[in-house]
Amino acid sequence: MEQTANIIWDGVARGYIPPDVLRISPKLQLHTKGAADVDPITYEVARNTLLNINLEHGQTIQKLSISPITMLVRDFQCAILTENGDVMCLGPYLLYLGNMLGLITKWILENRSEEPGIEDGDVFLCNDPYVGTSHQQDTGLTCPVFWQGELFCWVSNSVHYSDVGGPMPGSFCLNSNTIWEDPPCFPPIKLMERGQIRTDLEQLFLRQSRLPDTVAMDLHAAIAGLSVAKERIIKLIERYGPDTVKGVMNRIIDAGELAIEEKLQLIPDGRWSERVYTEAAVPGDRGIYASQINIIKEGGFLYVDNEGTSPQVGAINNTYAGLAGGTLAAMTIMLAYDLAGVSGGLYRRVKFRPVPGTITCADYPAPISIAGQFNMPMVVATATGAVAKMVACADSPLREKAIAMADVHAYGGSIFNGINQHGQFFVGMNAGMAVGALPASPVRDGVDTGGLFWVPGMEAANVEENELAWPVLTLYRRHNTAGAAGAGRFRSGLGAEEAWVLHGAPQMSMEVYMNESFVKNQGLLGGNPGGRSFFQVKKNTDVRLCLAEGKLPQNLADLSGGDVPMYFKGPPITLEANDVWSSNLPNFAGYGDPLDRDPALVAIDVSEGKLTTADAQQVYAVIFGADGSVDEENTRACRAGRKQARLAACP
Repeated sequence: MEQTANIIWDGVARGYIPPDVLRISPKLQLHTKGAADVDPITYEVARNTLLNINLEHGQTIQKLSISPITMLVRDFQCAILTENGDVMCLGPYLLYLGNMLGLITKWILENRSEEPGIEDGDVFLCNDPYVGTSHQQDTGLTCPVFWQGELFCWVSNSVHYSDVGGPMPGSFCLNSNTIWEDPPCFPPIKLMERGQIRTDLEQLFLRQSRLPDTVAMDLHAAIAGLSVAKERIIKLIERYGPDTVKGVMNRIIDAGELAIEEKLQLIPDGRWSERVYTEAAVPGDRGIYASQINIIKEGGFLYVDNEGTSPQVGAINNTYAGLAGGTLAAMTIMLAYDLAGVSGGLYRRVKFRPVPGTITCADYPAPISIAGQFNMPMVVATATGAVAKMVACADSPLREKAIAMADVHAYGGSIFNGINQHGQFFVGMNAGMAVGALPASPVRDGVDTGGLFWVPGMEAANVEENELAWPVLTLYRRHNTAGAAGAGRFRSGLGAEEAWVLHGAPQMSMEVYMNESFVKNQGLLGGNPGGRSFFQVKKNTDVRLCLAEGKLPQNLADLSGGDVPMYFKGPPITLEANDVWSSNLPNFAGYGDPLDRDPALVAIDVSEGKLTTADAQQVYAVIFGADGSVDEENTRACRAGRKQARLAACP
């Protein structure tokens, strides 16, 4: 990554971009010597051990945490970094957090190595988005691993904590216009010093939260993950020696870079852009704002900028860390899919030239807390479109790895709070996006509910787990239909809709939700755009009467009551015992012309109830006979007529 000329990227006035050579205090001794030649067997054993250490790091966090967003949904990341903060590998979790852990660590090396110093047993905590987090809730921990007085490497993680303060429960502050209306930002501080937790700083961090016990448990789970990873790396060094292990680490990154370089040779030089429009800087705003990412491929490097993006405004911003992380997440899926999380080689081949003062690369004091719900998914969506266009121009087999643009801006999540049946305050986060819909590709349909591609390890909580965590009852969770949204030669996965009602509590407040006014993604190479994410509320329904009669409502339209006008960003709404609400993660974009879809695939969707015969004719021009089979002759004629009509409509 490179710094834009004449602009200071220091993590204070604006986001942090590390220089090519870090300014590290000479007091800190780094272990840089790596064996040039490691025999193949030792290399494979040490390589796979390192990757498995990182996986164990993540599994430790998941097993010991207690918040649903971490324990069930796996909204976190862990990584092993080199002595100078370069990412070697990351886990199968929230991909855009991997690069951020590298930024935090490099900032620490430059700004903490002199004072207060970096020592064995230290753990640094950071939730400052201008240094390197996506928003304040995604708090990073990074821990140096020393060997005989030299800093050998780092182990790091970032966890989404349920509440880190600020004026709104859950810390998503929709009304913020400055960072001072957001949760507190902590630049890197020593949470642990020489192996001991600093109680004063731990209390300072927990004191901000409405859920200090939950956050404390998750924080200690994250520390445990660091401890496990550090211990395993030390044992690996004891077995093979520091120079051998460092040689393996260097070779892992070099091999990843070589694999990326070979893929880039399959892509012609050129420039690809994607623009996504979003709405509502704060509740009540009716403005429309643009996110744009441009990728230039020249030889063996990719150059990324965000020129064309709207100026920073309201509460839809993220910092440079979010821009880089979201872009690298899309690139990881389409360029580093075969590297088992070894992303460091990819990062070497990408150079960022960001435009500051924009909604995707904001300057201080823009607020950032809401980024994880609204703006980070938008950056991933924008980057996915640009990267997909580029990869679709590649030679095979890389071309087949392009995916249609995923409308991850349609997050489908919601944040709510109240007092549960036990008299305890709770903050809930329904990660509706975890149900997922994978977009189409040049060779296959997307997966209907396959999770999100940019969080490979994410899983949707079972409805029973949601009901255990919060005072709610799930009325239904079901697939969307395969209509026009996401149609193409290959269609998107279907996504899902779910509806809830209160159970065990008289009311709660829904602080964050989204009801999209328009579709925000585009199809690829003739594919249809995806669907619209909605959030619906029906007040004063007869749902309790239905349940008493043994009926489980399966559609809001079947219930009495009044519909509440909902907005993309609206004010908090109070939900009461007879209210029902539903949210939707829509179909994403399709790939290729729907008129080129194999009629046999259309017939399968019809037979499985995913598509009606009427939609099959309207969207795909597939005609069915009286016996329910495809009428191939009339289908060919209908498709030819549609294509001829398109040509006739052209000027």
